[in-house]
Amino acid sequence: MSAELVILLNILFYLFGFSFCMYQRNKLSEQSIGFLSIIINFIGVLFSMGIRLSDISGDVISYPWFYISDKLFTIDILLNDLTFLMYFVVQFIALWVQVFSFKYMKGDPSFGRYYAYLNLFILAMIGIVISGNLFMIFMFWELVGLCSYLLVGFWYEKKSATNAAMKAFLVNRVGDVGFFIGILLVYRYFGTLDISVIAAKAQVMASASLNSPIITTIGVLLFLGCVAKSAQLPLNIWLPDAMEGPTPVSALIHAATMVAAGIFLMARIQPILSQDALLVMTIVGTLTMFFGAASALIQYDIKKLLAFSTISQLGLMVVGIGVGAVNTALFHLVTHAFFKAGLFLSAGAVIHHMHHEQDMRKMGDLRREIPIIYYTYTICAAALAGIPFFSGFLSKDAIVVAAFEWASHQPKQAFFIIPAICLVVAAMSAYYMMRQVFLVFFEREENPLELISSSAKSIYKGVVKSIEGIVNVEDDEERVEAERRHAEEDSLMDFLSKIGPMELSSIVMAIASFGFIFSINPFSAESSWFFKTFEHESHSYHWVAYIAILVSLSGVLLGYIFTKEEVNRIDNEQSEPKGDIARFIFKNYYLSELYQWLLVRPMIWISPKINTFDRVVIDGFVNSVGTFTVAWSNLTHWFEKNVIDYFVNLVASTTSKVGSYTRQIQNGKAQTYIITIFIFVIIVMLILLVG
Repeated sequence: MSAELVILLNILFYLFGFSFCMYQRNKLSEQSIGFLSIIINFIGVLFSMGIRLSDISGDVISYPWFYISDKLFTIDILLNDLTFLMYFVVQFIALWVQVFSFKYMKGDPSFGRYYAYLNLFILAMIGIVISGNLFMIFMFWELVGLCSYLLVGFWYEKKSATNAAMKAFLVNRVGDVGFFIGILLVYRYFGTLDISVIAAKAQVMASASLNSPIITTIGVLLFLGCVAKSAQLPLNIWLPDAMEGPTPVSALIHAATMVAAGIFLMARIQPILSQDALLVMTIVGTLTMFFGAASALIQYDIKKLLAFSTISQLGLMVVGIGVGAVNTALFHLVTHAFFKAGLFLSAGAVIHHMHHEQDMRKMGDLRREIPIIYYTYTICAAALAGIPFFSGFLSKDAIVVAAFEWASHQPKQAFFIIPAICLVVAAMSAYYMMRQVFLVFFEREENPLELISSSAKSIYKGVVKSIEGIVNVEDDEERVEAERRHAEEDSLMDFLSKIGPMELSSIVMAIASFGFIFSINPFSAESSWFFKTFEHESHSYHWVAYIAILVSLSGVLLGYIFTKEEVNRIDNEQSEPKGDIARFIFKNYYLSELYQWLLVRPMIWISPKINTFDRVVIDGFVNSVGTFTVAWSNLTHWFEKNVIDYFVNLVASTTSKVGSYTRQIQNGKAQTYIITIFIFVIIVMLILLVG
């Protein structure tokens, strides 16, 4: 079976899943809908693995679509390593999100509608991944925006949810306008929307042509779509509010679908990005990365902290693309997808356990109540913090190294500010993840570092004890073996009894967050399977990775010290932190309020004036024209009836009467003819006499 046929079947399955779940949402049981959707997703994962094993690469499959004048527009499917990778990642993470949702959404009256939207969401992201031209990408791009609107506002009974959905929809439309204009300019300049053809033309263009103002404008406009979709400054205001949707939806949005689409787009169009456009991306990504991390430092809401963390990590990916390390940025996109999905799913399990409480100040000591989630959360948090032996360390530090390499080739030393900020953000990431783990899972008086070290020691002692048991097996072999088996069976059964759909999904994401999943050498990103598939940009600043280790560990230590101090003065009833600067950062720099002041309020203020102008002037003119038209029509109607029709009817009646009189002459009687001749002779004589 060809790759394009497999992809088409996969998309049709998701379309069927959406239609069937939507149509039967009030007729089938939750189990039937959930299992059907999960099976469709599981088949999709198998399809994605099968396509990669088929070893088809670099092909563009085109089908005729429609004509505009003599120009043919086609449906293009681009098959390359990036397509295969994201095709698998999207569906793999979506599968475990659906498994997690099976329990998390249990009992929700709109259970079927939820799974229908998930199928449509996955379909839309797959469409972006496989699209071989910008027009197709834009179509599925808008479908992703629609799905995010539907899922963020899923609980539409809440005003906050509908407001968040509307904000996400409108803010993304701002970026999409720029994206669409960029697509039109691409077609005007390159004469095609085929990504492969555009990249080929860009490669043969001279350096001066590629850095021309029109190419820079195109790149910035296309990047504007990424700014909105991937929540970059200044259009990042929608993502924290999008936490109003169900938590599994947040995992899907932040890990594998919506926000990943912007980074994926930039990687696709990277060949046509000029140096100036890349510099704009680098600056925007740096600002987003720093300010997003700063906002995450002081959040109380468990999901909003992760949302600002996502904004920061997306900014880091944009920096990676801006400094030319496109494949490194994609590597972080993949690792981030797994550990951020794990964090959101684990956070969802915490929220579910806390009966939908999201304030971390009201949590604590949950490691004893939900130990499995504690371990999965800690593992994924360590990956995000960039701790060695975890995936985030490999990808984050690779971007930092690339940023130092890029700065060394710039004309001014001031460009080293950007990689320096990357290191600062790495420390901030470790800080806020340590703070979150402390507030959620530990008692206020406990030392997390001691608990982690004691856990490591207990594991070590268990290993030593097992070895000693093997060495001293002669003493009491049967008794030791029986006790060991009994203890293992009890511990295994106890462990398995605690694993449900939510725990299983979190465990899978936690396993995928270990560094050995990507590289046998936990300190070398270059040795990962990712960079054996995708070309790795060579760098000489490898020593920066070791500095990044110290920075991350310092962030963890500072996170423990300051969080321990914070819990002593924490106020559960206080909605915002104290201090103007802290409140400024907590409120996301008042960007939403700024837009309210600059855009929304002026529109609200001017709308009554516009309404008055519309009612008095526009409507008055229209009504006057209507009144005049009605009066003119009445006048013409009267004139036609009383003049035109009267004259016509008069002529007709006169003719009829004359005809009836003259008809009597032709009656066939001789005396009538004689009389008639006599009358006309007299009339002729009178006329002659008068004349």
